[in-house]
Amino acid sequence: MFRNSLSRGASAVALLFVIDAHTAFSQESLPTIDIGSAGAGDRTPRRAETRAPLDTVAPAASRLDLTPRQTPASVHVMTSDEMRERGFDQAQDAVAAFPGVIVGNNPISPTSYSMRGFTGNQITVLRDGVYLGPANFINRPANSFNVESVEVLKGAASLLHGQGAIGGVVDIRTKEPSFGPTRFDAFVNGGSFGTVNLGVGVGAQLSDDIAARLDVSRSRSSGFVKNAPSDSLNLTASMLWKPQENFSVKLGMDFLDDNMSPYYGTPLVPLPYARSPMTGVVTSSTGLALDQAMRFNNYNVGDALLATTQFMPTAHVVYKPTSEVTFTDDAYYFFADRKWQNAETYTFLGPNNGRTDALGNPIPAGTIARDRFYVYHDQHKLGNTLTMTVDRPILDFDNKFLLGADVNSTHFVRDRGFPSASIADYVDAWNPNQGTWGLYAGEWPIRRSPTRIDDYAALFEDVLTLRPDLKLVTGARYEFERLDRVNYNQNGTFSNTTSFRRNFHPFNFRVGMIYDVTKDISLYGQYTTAKDPIGSAIYVVNAAQNFNLSSSRQYEVGAKASFQDGKGEATLALYEIHRANILTQTTQNSASSIGSQMSRGVEASANFLITPQWKVSVNAAYTYARYGFFVDPATLVIGTGNRPPNVPTWTANLWTSYSNIADLPFDAGFGLRFVDSRAGNNANTLFLEGYVLADIGLTYHVTPGVDATFRVNNLFDKTYVNWAEVSYPGEVILGAPRSVTFGLTMKF
Repeated sequence: MFRNSLSRGASAVALLFVIDAHTAFSQESLPTIDIGSAGAGDRTPRRAETRAPLDTVAPAASRLDLTPRQTPASVHVMTSDEMRERGFDQAQDAVAAFPGVIVGNNPISPTSYSMRGFTGNQITVLRDGVYLGPANFINRPANSFNVESVEVLKGAASLLHGQGAIGGVVDIRTKEPSFGPTRFDAFVNGGSFGTVNLGVGVGAQLSDDIAARLDVSRSRSSGFVKNAPSDSLNLTASMLWKPQENFSVKLGMDFLDDNMSPYYGTPLVPLPYARSPMTGVVTSSTGLALDQAMRFNNYNVGDALLATTQFMPTAHVVYKPTSEVTFTDDAYYFFADRKWQNAETYTFLGPNNGRTDALGNPIPAGTIARDRFYVYHDQHKLGNTLTMTVDRPILDFDNKFLLGADVNSTHFVRDRGFPSASIADYVDAWNPNQGTWGLYAGEWPIRRSPTRIDDYAALFEDVLTLRPDLKLVTGARYEFERLDRVNYNQNGTFSNTTSFRRNFHPFNFRVGMIYDVTKDISLYGQYTTAKDPIGSAIYVVNAAQNFNLSSSRQYEVGAKASFQDGKGEATLALYEIHRANILTQTTQNSASSIGSQMSRGVEASANFLITPQWKVSVNAAYTYARYGFFVDPATLVIGTGNRPPNVPTWTANLWTSYSNIADLPFDAGFGLRFVDSRAGNNANTLFLEGYVLADIGLTYHVTPGVDATFRVNNLFDKTYVNWAEVSYPGEVILGAPRSVTFGLTMKF
C-alpha cells in the first residue's frame, strides 16, 4: 500500500515540487543574525552577519546550542523577516509552510496542528521554549509581530520537553533585546472581513550593560461568516542585564488577551435536503453534504464566549565560570484564565425526527439542533530548569554534554456544565436566529475539578565527536510525575469514585549519528522515544484504575545539504513512528486500551537561487498513517486499518519571489499550497477533499525601511474544509474565502 500510495500522489506533487516554496534566499535575503542578541547577550556593538538556516542555532531541537545541521532530526526554522516577506500575520501560518504540516483553526482546540500522522496533543507547543500544558488547552492564535522565529522539531521528542511530543514540537519564540543601535518596528494592515492588524516595537540599549525590548500588537476581524468577530492583544517585553562577559540576566513578560471567533463549523446535511450542494469539498459514504446556502451562517449563540487572559513572567540567567562550563537557569510563572460558553454541536434534523428540545417542544424538519456547553479554566504553573553544560574532551574525543533538572508544579481548576437534555434548542438551517446562551436545567451549579501535577525531571544530552566527520548525539530524560485529581459532584460534594492520585515514571531517550560526507553534505540517523497521557489531556483524566502512559518510538534517517556557495539548502527525511497502548477513558473511573497507531513517510525541502533577484523554495511530504487495532472511543466503531482524521497523504508548498522588478523598488511573491484528501472521522465514512490554494504578494519600497504591501490570499476563491473535529461529527470547519489586504511596514 505504501508503494501504491506513493505512485498515486507523485504526479499531483511533481509540479508543485518544481516551483513550490518554503522560503528561498539569496545572500541578501539570508536571516540577519544579531550578534548582540545571541546566547546570554554579547555587549559587542551590533554587527550583522548572514547565516543560513541550517547553521543557525535552534533551541527547540537541543539544549546544547546545536544547529539543524548538527542535529540528527528534522528541524525547520522561519524568522520574522521571512514571515513578514510572506505576509503571515499569525505564527501558525509559518508552521503550515513547513513540510508535511497542516494547521486547523479549531475553536474547540485552538490552532490544532497535524504532522507525521499525529494531531492535537501529540504535538507539543512551546512558548519561548516553555511547556505550558496540553496543546488543546494552552494553544492560541499568536500574532506574528511579537515573534522572532518559529521552530519545528519533527517526530518523537519527549526527551526534550516531556510528555506529549509524538508528532513533533512547535516552539514560538518572541523578540529579544540586544545591545547596539536603537531599533524601531511598526506595521498596520487591513482588508477583507473587517480585518485590521497593527503593531509597534522598539529595542534599545539603555546603558553599557542594560538593553530592553517592547512589542505590542493588536488584531481584530469581523470574520468571514456572519457575526463571528475576533480580536487579540499581545504584549511582550524583556530586559537584558549583562554586567560581565560571563554573566547575564534576562527578564521577560508575555501578556495575551484574546477573544476568538465563535465559528464552530458548518453543519453537514443529508444530500436530499441540501438546496445547493457543494461539490469537491467533502465525500461521505453515509450521504452527507455541505450546502452552499449555509456557507456563511454562524450557528453559535449571539453572546458566545471564547476568551483568554494569560501572562508569563520569565527569568533567564547564564553564568560561565570557565571557558568550558556554563550554568543556565530558567524560571517562569504562567497564569491563564480561559472561558468557553457556546452552542458547539450542530445536528441537522429532517422530517419525523421525533426529537424535542430542552423545554419539550417538538423539533420541526429543516432545523439545526444545538447543545450548550461551558468550561472555564484557571491555570497556574510555576517552573524552573537548571542546567550545566560542559564542553571538554573525553579520552581525546571532543565532547559536549549537559546535565539538568526540571521542576514544575501546575494547579489547574476546570469548571464545566451542560444541560440535562441532549438538545437545548434549534434554529432554522438556512436562516438561523442565533439567539442567546440562556439557562437550562442541569447546567448549574458548576462541576468543579481541581488538579495538581508536580513534575520532577532529570535531563542529559551529549555530543561526542568520534571523528572530525562523525558525531554521536545522545540524550535521556527521566521524570517523576505526581497527579492529584479531585472531582466534585454538581451539588458540590466530593466524588470519591472519580477522584484519584497517580504517579508516573516516564523515561525517554534519543540516540543519533551525523556523518559529514563533505563540508556541505551531512547524513544522519536517529532513534527516539516519547510518552503521552490518556485521552485528550492529562489535566482532565478521570481514570482511577492503574493506567499507564502511551508509548511511542521513531526511526528516522535523512540528509542535509548546502549548495550555491551556501545560498541554497536542501533536506530529506524518511521516518517511521509507532504509538502503542493508546488509552481512553471509558467510564468516569476506568480506562482501557483502544489500540495503536503507526505512520511512515518522506519529507523533502529545497531553497535555492535562480538569479540574484529570483528566489525559489519548495517542499513536499508523503505520509502513510494508519491505526492498528483501534476502537473509536466516541462511537465504539472499530477503526482498525483506518486513516487517522486530519492527516493528508500528500502536502506541498511553494513560495517564490522576485525583487527589484525592472530595476524598480518593487517586489512580487507567489505561493501555492497543496493539501491532499483527509479522513474526517475515525470510521473513515467522511473524507475532506484535497485542495490547492494560491497567494500573491506585492511590495513597494517607499523609502529605505518603509514598505507598502498588497496581498491576496486564496486567489482563486477555493472552497475547502480546513479541519474536522472528531468529537463534533455533525459539522466541519471551512477555510476562509479569497481575501485582500493592504498594509504599511516600517523598520529602522
